[in-house]
Amino acid sequence: MIRDHFNKELRELMSDDEWLIVREDYNPDQNLAYESLFGLANGRMGNRAAFAEGGNKKTLPANYIHGVFDKSEAFMRELANTPNWLELKMYFLREPFGIEDNQELNDFISVLDIKKGILFRSYTLTTQSGRKTKIEKLKFLSRSNSYLGAVRTYITPLNYGGLFEFENRIDGTVTNFADFPRFRVKHLNTLEINDLEGKGAFLKSETRDLGLQIGTAAAVEVKNLKGEDRLKSKQFRAFGEIACEFFDLELAENETVVIDKLAAVCTERDQEDVYQACLKNIEEFKEKGLERELAEHLEVYKKMWSQADLILEGDKKMQQALRYNIFQLMSTPSPDDNQTNVGAKLLHGEEYGGHAFWDTELFVLPFFNWTFPEIAENLVEYRYNLLDKAKENARENGYQGAKYPWESADTGEEECPAWTIEPDGTCYRCYVADYEHHVTAAVTLGMANYVKITGDQKFMNKKGIHILLETARFWVSRFSYNQEHDYYEILKVTGPDEWHEPVDNNAYTNHLAKWNIDFALEKLKEYEDSDPEFYNQLCQELEIDRNLIEEWEKLSEKIYTVGEQGLIEQFEGYFDLECEVINQWDENKMPLMPESLKGKDKNEICILKQADVVMLMFLLPDKFDLETQRINFNYYEKRTLHRSSLSPSIHCMMGLRVGDSRRAYDYLERSAYVDLDNNQGNTREGIHAASAGGTWQSVVLGYCGMKIDQDGTLAFEPSLPDKWERVKYSINWKGEILDIEVTQQDLKVSSREKSVAEDMYYKVNSEK
Repeated sequence: MIRDHFNKELRELMSDDEWLIVREDYNPDQNLAYESLFGLANGRMGNRAAFAEGGNKKTLPANYIHGVFDKSEAFMRELANTPNWLELKMYFLREPFGIEDNQELNDFISVLDIKKGILFRSYTLTTQSGRKTKIEKLKFLSRSNSYLGAVRTYITPLNYGGLFEFENRIDGTVTNFADFPRFRVKHLNTLEINDLEGKGAFLKSETRDLGLQIGTAAAVEVKNLKGEDRLKSKQFRAFGEIACEFFDLELAENETVVIDKLAAVCTERDQEDVYQACLKNIEEFKEKGLERELAEHLEVYKKMWSQADLILEGDKKMQQALRYNIFQLMSTPSPDDNQTNVGAKLLHGEEYGGHAFWDTELFVLPFFNWTFPEIAENLVEYRYNLLDKAKENARENGYQGAKYPWESADTGEEECPAWTIEPDGTCYRCYVADYEHHVTAAVTLGMANYVKITGDQKFMNKKGIHILLETARFWVSRFSYNQEHDYYEILKVTGPDEWHEPVDNNAYTNHLAKWNIDFALEKLKEYEDSDPEFYNQLCQELEIDRNLIEEWEKLSEKIYTVGEQGLIEQFEGYFDLECEVINQWDENKMPLMPESLKGKDKNEICILKQADVVMLMFLLPDKFDLETQRINFNYYEKRTLHRSSLSPSIHCMMGLRVGDSRRAYDYLERSAYVDLDNNQGNTREGIHAASAGGTWQSVVLGYCGMKIDQDGTLAFEPSLPDKWERVKYSINWKGEILDIEVTQQDLKVSSREKSVAEDMYYKVNSEK
């Protein structure tokens, strides 16, 4: 039993087994993946699941903070690894306690409680001299006060006693990519180290480029199980860039001591004086106590789960995976910060530098649109706040309007590097930022869907319309006129399928660009009819006149969209590529490259990295009739390898939409388990945000068939797998909390407020 490893207090704190992600077999080769998998976030910072006591050789401890980016010698601005406040070193007769410190490890278990946002650990260490020590821990990042984190450690010497020594440390020597010498970068300068007015340890640092200050403080409280103070002595020391509070205590055999390490992390993004902010937070934390802070933390998660939980009966593994993905999604973005976004690896790892991609708008944002619209608003406002920089990006590249970067950090500049260096030192030119422009349409589509789902017309009128019109202006300038064929086209572009770059007239990009322009024209017409005063003010501000509108209309009518019915060619010349269909799958039921095409230039063969035309069909379903969607799904599904983790969920949903569910569940499992099973082998780099969001969409929008009909009504076309008995979830439908229950025979929708009649907000479509 899981709970048998823990003491009574921790057993009673744990949720039921269905909410627990468990690691029982300790293998150091799996440490880095589990540090991501069991990482915690609280909407402001993310902390990897490294061992606080140290000693293990394979580890990448990290504490990331939203908005704390730096470049220094790196190729791009990246989330800076900030000082490690976790460390609590333990010694007996100068012998350290630590994982792999030449000690025998027994009864190891690590448990992530996704219902409560708590990480538990328990194990017994046996030294070469035979001393056995039981160690138990809990860690949480407070959702009640996002500046705070804490670790509680229980230490019990099982067959000895005497003087124990400890170090409460804050390590400012941390780097990014610590285990990649070629890429290793230290992003922080240490400015100050002190004893926090005798209350603990404090380290002030700053980012090297912009000088953003970060304060990190940590204090300890030491008591026995009766609540009596057991601290013997305490002394502060500084070792280079390490703040260290030394303390010791006497422990008898089988006596248990409880050490609470309380941490506060503040930055100049939130506080003018990071030292005073840390001091205040630590003082209040100590006065409140860990138990009370934890209780308030649990109340926040209880409320969040009441809005976001998804109950699935019929597949226990899938149920756990869905909740895990939801937990990491809802834990990451800030509920009160519109200057930050969601990185492609959340706040759990270094890959992609914490940058926002199109993943946010098309895979992550839908979850928040339907469950936490206040967070969704922050995510779309982030793009609005960087609109001026997007306009600058367009001008620098010879275009008009606003061109959003493929990779975005805090400044809005393009962070995708022009050159890539491989681990072996070889370099190659990276053209992603030069050609993969479809992110600009994704930003606009994400914003439009936010407004459509939430009904937030205030945002559209004040901010969204500016995104829409400036991105439309970019697309107009991105088109070239083909005099021979009398149409407008986009040359040298890369669509979602990154294995073919650059190409001419990528169908996905041309269609999304046309949608962007047409939607801008539609909104302008709407404003002209409904609010002429606002319309005139808007046109004057953005330098839009009747001639420009007519120019956009004429261009839109002549956009070459590479077909709208039947089989659509992904780009010009695609059908001429060497082609074989996929006929083999691996043990994870994912497709394998046909033997005859292995080793060949990917630009010269038909096999795709990920969904492209199929992605287009998914995003613009009203543009293509169902038969066209079916034809294209059947064709491209046989030619897609899904080497991007965001692709399987799209094929799951599209297969269900066109009535081809043969592989839909395989795709769902690939998406849902990408990190829990580490089925791409890169969980060590962080959690796959797009897969997490795509998994939720696959269940809610795919199998439960939820959508908004053309008349604006919430509609359902459920098609549950045979083994699923019931799916139950909640959404925020334009301010109304709806509970939705889908079974094999029935669908029920109920409003918690019951302010409107059920037939006013939903309908069930029984026919495809």
